[in-house]
Amino acid sequence: MVNQLTAPFYNQLIAEFENAPKGENTNGDLSKSREDAFELFKAKGFPTSKDEDWKFTNLTPFLTDTFSLTIGDTDQQEVKKAIISATIPGLDAWLLVLLNGKIQFDLSVLPEVDQLIVLPLESVINTESYKNYITCKEAEGNRMYALNTAFFTDGYFLEVPKNVVLDKPVQIIHLYTASENMLFQPRHLIVVNENAKAELIDSAVSLGNAQRVLMNSVTQVTVKENANLIQYVIQDNAAEDRLINYNHITQERNSRYDNFMFNLPGAELIRNNLEIVLNGTATETHLLGLYLVAGHQLTDNHTAIHHRFPHCDSNEIYKGVLLDKGKAVFNGKVFVERPAQKTNAFQQNNNLLLSDKAQVFAKPQLEIFADDVKCSHGCTVGQFDPESLFYLRSRGISEESSRKLLVEAFMFDVTQKIENEAIKDFVQSLIYKKMENSLATII
Repeated sequence: MVNQLTAPFYNQLIAEFENAPKGENTNGDLSKSREDAFELFKAKGFPTSKDEDWKFTNLTPFLTDTFSLTIGDTDQQEVKKAIISATIPGLDAWLLVLLNGKIQFDLSVLPEVDQLIVLPLESVINTESYKNYITCKEAEGNRMYALNTAFFTDGYFLEVPKNVVLDKPVQIIHLYTASENMLFQPRHLIVVNENAKAELIDSAVSLGNAQRVLMNSVTQVTVKENANLIQYVIQDNAAEDRLINYNHITQERNSRYDNFMFNLPGAELIRNNLEIVLNGTATETHLLGLYLVAGHQLTDNHTAIHHRFPHCDSNEIYKGVLLDKGKAVFNGKVFVERPAQKTNAFQQNNNLLLSDKAQVFAKPQLEIFADDVKCSHGCTVGQFDPESLFYLRSRGISEESSRKLLVEAFMFDVTQKIENEAIKDFVQSLIYKKMENSLATII
């Protein structure tokens, strides 16, 4: 049943798809996938709090606005300023810039094609290789994923060739412009081939001039045999932004994937779905997340790790700091299927509430069908330890500094896992800045 409050936006999307010129939304071999996805979305509409995975995240208040799907003109000077402000200081990195989902090669700095292949998604969308990667069974029934599949037109294809170890990280800056409320639905595909290694930093900046921007993005990643990928996602967005992301990662034999997720105060809605499929033996996965939630912000992280083969390791640590009237949701699932013997899976979620008006809903889950495994999970929710606070105060440290030290110590498990010092310094500086602004209101 379609929610009556979101019906105008729903009807707008249905009309947009059905009235589009033939071929615009159904190009090439994707036509059936798009039609199937459209029919799913048309039948069920947007997710509601009646859906188990959206129980604590009510999308309705964020979807009652009118959103345009037509992109207007862009001020190039404003774009260049945004790139400079988003670039990580002191980081020696390649740069990939996208504007409203389209690659800006003239603003990007990329290595030679024998080191890294970067193409607009539309140029590979009908190739055999793309068709091999597009299938995503784990997303079946996901309505926002279906909406993206039905409508996406822009995005990038990034491939690290076999045996290539990139000499520098790649910073990917997504810029979005809006003179009115806008909906963007990019689709990205990343392939790290056999024995290759890459490090990617992902961030989005909206140049909306107080216009609301809804981003419903999908990223699909394949990490092949003996490959290694480190991915950082930094979500430091404006209050008018609403972020809905679905990231699907497939790992093959002997591969390693590290994901660092940082959600900072700003965007009024952040919803991240991170789905990992360990599709080979001896794979290794590390998920580390930190969410700072303030104001009336809603941040929701859903993760799922699928162990399907034996001798695989996964390690997940997500920590949250909540202030003001912020609301956070963490739902972490680990599935260990029967063939996945000798699995080692660890999951931990810790939350620190700095306001009695803040809310957190945490649900760590394990589903184990194998009998020779080592799996554990845990969750904590609490406030400042009064004894620790008293200890610091008794040493002559002010209450403000004591609180900051305790918060920094709480986050240490995540931030100190970043091996790249420039990225670590940048993330920590963002965190400290947000903390100073938010903690000042409760001290």
